[in-house]
Amino acid sequence: MECSKDKEGLVTCLDETRHGLEDGDFVTFTEVQGMEELNGCKPRKVSVKGPYTFTIGDTSAFGDYIRGGIFHQVKMPKIIEFVSLSPPCGWQFIDCFQKPLRESLKSPELFITDFAKFDHPASLLAGFQALSLFQKQHQRLPRPRNAEDASTFISLTREIDVDAEEKILTELAYQATGDLPPITAVIGGFVAQEVLKACSSKFHPIVQHLFFDSLESLPSILPTEDDCQPIGSRYDGQIAVFGKQFQDKLACHRQFLVGAGAIGCEMLKNWSMMGLATGPDAKIHVTDLDTIEKSNLNRQFLFRPKDLGKFKSEVAAAAVADMNPALKGHILCKQEPVGQSTESMCPLSPFRT
Repeated sequence: MECSKDKEGLVTCLDETRHGLEDGDFVTFTEVQGMEELNGCKPRKVSVKGPYTFTIGDTSAFGDYIRGGIFHQVKMPKIIEFVSLSPPCGWQFIDCFQKPLRESLKSPELFITDFAKFDHPASLLAGFQALSLFQKQHQRLPRPRNAEDASTFISLTREIDVDAEEKILTELAYQATGDLPPITAVIGGFVAQEVLKACSSKFHPIVQHLFFDSLESLPSILPTEDDCQPIGSRYDGQIAVFGKQFQDKLACHRQFLVGAGAIGCEMLKNWSMMGLATGPDAKIHVTDLDTIEKSNLNRQFLFRPKDLGKFKSEVAAAAVADMNPALKGHILCKQEPVGQSTESMCPLSPFRT
C-alpha cells in the first residue's frame, strides 16, 4: 500500500488489490516505513474513494511515507441503550425500545421484514393498540370472523391511525384469538436470535417495532364464522384462523417425511402441534437411516444425550408423540433410504406409480 501526506491522507492498494472496505469502516496499520505514526495507531475512519483507494483523515503532521504497510480492518464496538421496564410483578426485563414506549408509539421506528408488505407494519402497530382497547372495553378479544366485532375494532383503530389499511385490520380482528404453531415457531426464532445477540454482544439487535404476518397463507375460499367457533380442543387457535373443516382435513392427512435431522425435527414438531395425522386412518411415515451423534444435539432439539446411538427416526417419532398423545399409533418410523429399491416401504413413496 501507499499513503499520501495530506489533510485527507489517501491510501492506495498496490497490485490492483481491492480493499473491500465501506464508508464508515475503521482500519489500523502495521509495517509502515517512514510514516511510523500509523503503526499501531488508533483505528481511523475510512472514506472510500474507489475499489483500490480510501482516505483515513489528516496525515499532514506525520513523517514522510517511504514504503510498505498493511492495513487491518477493526470492528468498533457500538453502544445501544434500551429502556428497562419494571412490570407490576416486579420482574426486570429489557424491551426492544430505544425510546420510551409512549414516545415510540407516537413516532415509531418500524422494522421491515418483507418489503413487499411495506405498508403493513404501520397498520398493524395501530391495530395491536386497538386490540388492547377492545379487550379492555369488552373483556375479550374480537370473535373469529365476526363482522360486528371487526367493525367495532376498525373504528377503534381509526381513532389511532386514520390511514390504517382496512383489509389488514379486518383480518387482524378475525384472527385475534388465533394461534398457529408455525407462526409461533417463527416468532420464537426471532426471540431466540435476540437472546443470543444480548448474550454475545456480537450482532446488532432489532430496534423498535417488528411485525410479522402471513396473510398469503389464508385459503382462497375463506372459512365462515360458524366454522371458526371454538370446540374446546387444543386446536381452537388454529380453527379460529382456518376453520373446523380445515382442521378435520389436517387430522385425516397422510404424510411421508424423508430425514429426521434439523429440518425434519422442526417439521415433525410443527405437525404434532397442528394435529396433523391424528385422525383414525391417518399416518405419518418418517424414515432416516442415521443414528444420533453428539454433534446433533446442538441443532436437533428432539434429541437428548440419553438418545446417543439410537436411530433418529425412532427418537423423533417418540418425542413428538409425547408432545401430542393423539399422534401415538399414527407415526411410523423406518431406517431405509428412499429409492426405487425401497419403494414398497411406504404407500406415499414418490417412486410408486
